[in-house]
Amino acid sequence: MSLEWIAECATVGFFAVWCASLGKRQRRLDSLSLYDPMTGLLSGRVFTAERWPAALRASEPVALLMLDLDELKQKNAQGYAVGDRYIIDAARRLQRRRGVDQVFRLHSAGDEFMILVTGADALNAERFGAVLREDLCAHELAASIGVAFTSCTDYRARAKVREQAEANLRQAKTRKASLVCSVVG
Repeated sequence: MSLEWIAECATVGFFAVWCASLGKRQRRLDSLSLYDPMTGLLSGRVFTAERWPAALRASEPVALLMLDLDELKQKNAQGYAVGDRYIIDAARRLQRRRGVDQVFRLHSAGDEFMILVTGADALNAERFGAVLREDLCAHELAASIGVAFTSCTDYRARAKVREQAEANLRQAKTRKASLVCSVVG
């Protein structure tokens, strides 16, 4: 074995290890950008950049359920760990209730969640929101929910679903732990 051959093998080995570590770091960064680190739900960035635009382009019914946890300030007054646990418990309930729909935590420092429902199930969004609210309340998790849905295929009408869901959430928040729903288009 020549010294050159050993040097080449060492160089190839170094680059193989280096490339593997880069791949591992890239997968970790991808995970951090796709998922909320506290809850494990998809991040609001994924909703805004990918899933919502795709839902707008589709022609099937679409619904958004926006949830805001009530009583988080009271929980945080008992300690931020209690508030974090409240958010995590709510996220688990949301994830458990819906297997295939997309659940997002909108802001990594907040208590707002979004559920995107597409297809025929979107037409039952109000009923689903009511069942979801009851389930959360049964587990001592209070949430106000704004729901909006449409079966319209017009892009502009579909784009108003998010705006309407936000408006419905604001209205629901004034009554605490309530549900406000509307049809768009």
